[in-house]
Amino acid sequence: MSNHEHHVTPLSTYLIVFSSLLALTGITVFSAQFDFGWFNIVLALMIASFKSSLVLLFFMHLYYDNKINLAFILASVVFLAIFIGITMVDTNFRSTLYDVRGKLVEEQAPKENFQKSSSHHSDEDIEHNTDH
Repeated sequence: MSNHEHHVTPLSTYLIVFSSLLALTGITVFSAQFDFGWFNIVLALMIASFKSSLVLLFFMHLYYDNKINLAFILASVVFLAIFIGITMVDTNFRSTLYDVRGKLVEEQAPKENFQKSSSHHSDEDIEHNTDH
């Protein structure tokens, strides 16, 4: 048997956390009305992370639970943030990669591949191919 004691959270704590969650939801809705450019996603993720930490700590009782459970949850969140960050960096710089690759293909490929109309196809061949 373990001598783990259960903590009874007072109702006032739940009401404070609930009102904080409502206020943060209001801030989320209010901030969505403005365009902050690239900072929109950062702001939304910061607010969502703070809200989820309140739920985890107080409604799921991680604040009063064994600290190893909190460490596992925090490690999971950190790894998720790293993977989302890597994905965002990849997505933001993908157009640069496509531009560089396009220039390399244009330099290395024969110029006749980039002509708008090819001279060895007649109009009859094109009409014949579209009938099938």
